[in-house]
Amino acid sequence: MTAQPAYSQRVLTLLTGFATFLMGFIDAYTYMEHNGVFVSAQTGNIIVFSAKMFSGDWHEAAGHITVFAGFAAGAFIGEAIIERSGGGSLGKYRTFLLAQGVLLLGLAIFQHAIGQSIMVFALGLLSGYELSVFRKIGSTTINNGIMTGNTKNMMNKLYRAVFDRDREAGRDFRNLLIGLVLFILGVGTGALVVGRDEQLILWLAFVSNGLLFVWLLAAGKRKKTGER
Repeated sequence: MTAQPAYSQRVLTLLTGFATFLMGFIDAYTYMEHNGVFVSAQTGNIIVFSAKMFSGDWHEAAGHITVFAGFAAGAFIGEAIIERSGGGSLGKYRTFLLAQGVLLLGLAIFQHAIGQSIMVFALGLLSGYELSVFRKIGSTTINNGIMTGNTKNMMNKLYRAVFDRDREAGRDFRNLLIGLVLFILGVGTGALVVGRDEQLILWLAFVSNGLLFVWLLAAGKRKKTGER
């Protein structure tokens, strides 16, 4: 692996780790503050939506289908952005972070004025976008908010690492485990913040995103200086 792809891989690993933590962080917020809605775990949303709908609770069910629609739209937009951006430049990743930073800032500023349907749709949009754009830890593809598939893949890799002596499977197991731990930490941190002041969730998500954006700017300047 050449220096440029290796550097891009490290940057994408950091961004995916951040996105995984952020999805757990926001999932805790929407679950606790928006009637049990998940922004990233769409299997859970479909189960709860179906149970509530067939129980006659149409109003409660609506929130789950709204976030599902947002997630689907975000995944579509994320794939379109990836296909048209190309390469692994820092500039591309800065653009990705800038787009989600603008969304997070808008949601944080207007969180008291935005209705629940718009809020969960927008956060579902963010989740679908993140899962499409940031999905690599090392050389391992990871769904940064869908732990069912990650857990299945992790245990499949563990079997191959132990019984087939497959080193690559061992690396994949480690990377998937890192993703799982980051998500759990995100959920736990989000639950603690909601317990203190739920209004801080979106502001903290925006600030964290902004700090990562600034780091990418600084990394880009250092990289240009090093190439001269």
